Amino acid sequence: MQVHLTERRLAAVRRFFQCSSKSDLLGCYTWCQALSGALLPLLNDFEVTLRNALHRALSQFYAQTDSAPWMLPLAGPVHAGAPIPKTPHSMPPQDRHEIHKFVDRRSRKGKTISQDDVVASASFGFWEQLVNGLGRSNHPPALQQSVLQMAFPYAPVGTQYGSEDFRNRLVRLLRAVRDVRNRVGHHDAIWGMPEFDAYGHIGFIPRRPRHTVVSAKLFAQRLVWIASWIDPEIAAHISRSEHWERLHKVLSRCALTAYRRRAGRAGCHEAVLKGGTRLGPRRTLHY
Repeated sequence: MQVHLTERRLAAVRRFFQCSSKSDLLGCYTWCQALSGALLPLLNDFEVTLRNALHRALSQFYAQTDSAPWMLPLAGPVHAGAPIPKTPHSMPPQDRHEIHKFVDRRSRKGKTISQDDVVASASFGFWEQLVNGLGRSNHPPALQQSVLQMAFPYAPVGTQYGSEDFRNRLVRLLRAVRDVRNRVGHHDAIWGMPEFDAYGHIGFIPRRPRHTVVSAKLFAQRLVWIASWIDPEIAAHISRSEHWERLHKVLSRCALTAYRRRAGRAGCHEAVLKGGTRLGPRRTLHY
């Protein structure tokens, strides 16, 4: 299996976890996959509620309804290969291009296009950039104030929704979340997820496996906290879910030890539930 995963990819895991054998290396690699798998549902819930909150707020601003085509052409048919059209909401070229690619692809297949289709297709980065662009001078007056207040009504007390400081803070937080999301989605170095504070400023970066356990727990807590800005019920749902419980089972030195001693084979999670540190021959494990 290590041949197919490639030495270059595994070398980073070997260095970080100071693996002592091939089976130890596979165990660490599999633990990282388990961590990513446990984080993914939480990130999914956050992303869906984030885009829906922003879509609802923009729809209300432009059309006084919960779902309006603020990102689609103002009028006229959409043809494959047509120039990127203007939309009710002014967006930078890269965001308009992302929407246009989706519209173009759908129109080539003869499919109808709705605003809900576009919302579901847009990347996480699209929403981050959308928030970042709310302060542009060519937007209608009070756009940022209206959209952010409606999308994040439970932001910290005293929040100035129309301020540059709040917009920048929110963008930094979303960027930090996107970094972890990309690590999960691209099978990247999940063990090196950086910590970030309540203002989105990047801080400590894990240097040892025990740091990763702590940093991942802090990330989950921060994710729930940001979600509570949209609605505390979202945060409550995430933190009461089976996925939340599974994440915290994986995030322990006991769990990592179980994966290492079993070389990532089937039954690791069950071993964690039963007390995985007593499984298999003992050897030096670096934390």
